[in-house]
Amino acid sequence: MTNQRPTSFTAVTWNILAQAYVFAYRYTQCSPEALDAKARRALLLRRARALEADILCLQEVEADCFQQLESEIFAATHTGFLALKPGRPEGCALFVSKRHFEWLEHWTVNAEKGDGLAVAARVKHSSGLELAIASAHLNWEADSVPKERHRGLALLEQLLAGRSRAPNAKWLFAGDFNAISQSVVLERAYAAGMAESCRAQRPWDTCNINGRCRKIDYLLFSEGALVPMPYPLPALKRDTPLPSLTEPSDHLALAVRFAMT
Repeated sequence: MTNQRPTSFTAVTWNILAQAYVFAYRYTQCSPEALDAKARRALLLRRARALEADILCLQEVEADCFQQLESEIFAATHTGFLALKPGRPEGCALFVSKRHFEWLEHWTVNAEKGDGLAVAARVKHSSGLELAIASAHLNWEADSVPKERHRGLALLEQLLAGRSRAPNAKWLFAGDFNAISQSVVLERAYAAGMAESCRAQRPWDTCNINGRCRKIDYLLFSEGALVPMPYPLPALKRDTPLPSLTEPSDHLALAVRFAMT
């Protein structure tokens, strides 16, 4: 009996909500228990383990949270990397399965405009497929902001330009883009050959910040060699409390299984 190489992998992106930003006045629909730092962290750790992600892209990760994720869950199974935003208590992180991927290199992309950030890694799947992954947190901008001043778009342009660093790789751009699917940010990504892995997913909203249900979290991929199969998301309403006693963040975790052709 021969060992068969896996023909798919699961990628997850999740803004886990830094505890430094948890204030009761921001989350008036949430119970005090849901905002409690100790309770939130315990729930977050349980959820991170249960996701069973081969690739886990996280945003708003504080240093102590990364250390706990690494030591209690991923030390034996995943390679991890965290970069903090300059002057901020949180940043972006990546965890990639050691079983299925060889970690080749990693780097940080600091936004030239604003305080957006991305961490990226180039890895090689056991099938031979080379993959480059970016976990990004883009700045929000109003629709009225011109493209030349749009900080989220500027960071996306940096990520697109960075593809030359791994020209033979298939790319995943994951993260909290702070932009809806019809925004200039996503329009630019689509024009550059990145595809939306959850285009047909319904419901697909990932947050309801300020009582508005919307999708602002994405797993974009460069077309060819990968076929996305998104996992279902719970339906959100305007008054769905996030965080809650079952959801530790104000964003839902977005998970996609990618089959390799």
